Amino acid sequence: MRLPAVSPSPAFARWATALLLLWLLALTAGPALSEALGFTLNAHGHGHAHAHLHAHGHPFVDARTLFGIPNVMDVLTNAPLTLAGLWGLLALRGRTLPGATQKAALVFFAGLVATGFGSAGYHWAPDVSGLVWDRLGMAVTFAGAISLAVAERVGQVPARWSLHLSLPLATFSAILPAFTGNVLPWAVMQFGGMALIVWLALRTPVAGAIGIRLGALIGLYALAKALELGDAAVFHATADTLSGHSLKHLTAALAAWPVIVALRPQRPAKAPASLRQNAPGRAA
Repeated sequence: MRLPAVSPSPAFARWATALLLLWLLALTAGPALSEALGFTLNAHGHGHAHAHLHAHGHPFVDARTLFGIPNVMDVLTNAPLTLAGLWGLLALRGRTLPGATQKAALVFFAGLVATGFGSAGYHWAPDVSGLVWDRLGMAVTFAGAISLAVAERVGQVPARWSLHLSLPLATFSAILPAFTGNVLPWAVMQFGGMALIVWLALRTPVAGAIGIRLGALIGLYALAKALELGDAAVFHATADTLSGHSLKHLTAALAAWPVIVALRPQRPAKAPASLRQNAPGRAA
């Protein structure tokens, strides 16, 4: 059954247009602005947020090796990301969802799987090519998350167009820094996309929404970013046991939870006992 074609709300159209214009500005003026702000990639492939390199040559504090695996905790903590994505893909098999929601959820969970593998490979041997694969998985995940939020709060047709636009733009933004050093389009996709989800979370769910708790998605993202920024502080606070970046991976895996919960089939409500007792065919 096809849902009727509806136009996106004017407010959402303005948001989408503003973000697209900001992305184009970041793309065209980004190289000069990036250089002025110090956002260009250094020789190790790390951007402004990764400007500080530790003595072991990469920006993450935990460089322990175990069983021959370098940076072992930052590598292994990506396994929950992959498992969460696979769990979500399995949950999708048992549900029939509106078209755009189905595709967005598929992209979202596939992105988590890809992020788990890409991030594990990057942390095993941090370099420019590894960072591209790491960001590509995240790009797919962001595109799916944005489209899911649009489906929940605006509608199916806007969600479909959102996915068709955000997926290639996010993918291109993830690859671009490796060739030009311009990370601003990637920043617009990540932070601008999350700002859009925050705005959508404040809107009323539309008919046909599956009930994804966007607030939980936003909170988990914010916590993951805080842990990433506090990588060394968390590591030392836990007696050099677990770094902020490792915990970031675990928190990011939890982002699958609000979507998986919404995919659970709804059980029909039980009738009151008085109605069951008076049901036709029941002995008097």
